[in-house]
Amino acid sequence: MNHGREFLMSMQYVIRLPIIMSCMLLAACASSQRAEQSRLLALADDIAAHGDYATAASMYERAGEVPGSEGVDIQVRLADARLAAGDFEGALRSYRAALEADIDNEEALLGMGTAQLRLGQVERAERSLRQAAPEIDTVAAWSRLGAAQALMGKESEAVTAFSRAAELSPNDPDTRTNLAVVEALAGQGNKAVPLMRDVAASPLAEERHFRSLILVLVMSGQESLAETIEIPDMPADLRQSLIGHAQEIRDIGIPAQQARAIGLAMNK
Repeated sequence: MNHGREFLMSMQYVIRLPIIMSCMLLAACASSQRAEQSRLLALADDIAAHGDYATAASMYERAGEVPGSEGVDIQVRLADARLAAGDFEGALRSYRAALEADIDNEEALLGMGTAQLRLGQVERAERSLRQAAPEIDTVAAWSRLGAAQALMGKESEAVTAFSRAAELSPNDPDTRTNLAVVEALAGQGNKAVPLMRDVAASPLAEERHFRSLILVLVMSGQESLAETIEIPDMPADLRQSLIGHAQEIRDIGIPAQQARAIGLAMNK
C-alpha cells in the first residue's frame, strides 16, 4: 500500500511539473512583453520631446501592438503625436479608439475636439470641447472651445471661454489677445480696446500683438487711433496695409465669417 501511495504522489508531481513550468514561461513572456512595451514608450516619449512627432507616433503604434497592452493611455499618446504631426484624421481615429475603451477619458475628449476643429468640423468640435473644458479647466481647453464658438458665431460664449483662459494665465499675451479679439467680435469694444492696449504695453508683446491691436481698434471703430498709436518698428506702409485688411474684416459684418478671416489662435 505504501508503494502505491508513493507511486501516486510521484505521478501527481510529474503531472504538476509541466503546469508549473508552463506558468513560469508565461510569466517570463509577460514580463518580457512589458519590458519591450516600456522600452518603446520611453523611446517614443523621448522622440516626441525632440519634436519628431511622426516618428514618435510610429513608436507608440508599435507599443500598442505588443500583446497584453493597456490600450487607452497608449492610444491617447499616439493620438497626441499624430495631432502634433498634422495627421488630424489619424489623430481623430486614435482619440475615438481611446474613448471607445474609456468614454470618460477627458484628455481623449479634448484631443478629439481639437482634431475636429483642425479638420473644420466646427460644430462637432464645439460639442466635444464644451464637455471637456469644464472638466479639464486648462488654458488649452478653454481657448480651443472659445475658438470653436467664435467660428460658429457664438461670440458671447467665446468671450466667456476666453475669459476663463485669461483667468488661468493672466500674463499670457496670446490668451489675452484672443479675449480682446472676441470681445471686439461681440461688439464689446469698450472692453477690447483697453485690454489690447494693455497687452501691447507689456514687455512680452511681439509684432503679432501689435497687429492684433490695429485689428481690435479698427473693429471697434477707432481707425484714427489705429493710424496714430505708437507701434515700435512698424513701417507706415505696413500699418496702412494692416488697417486696410482690418477694415475688410470689419465690413464682412458676420461674426462667424469675421472669426474665420481672423483665424483665432489655439494656444497651449
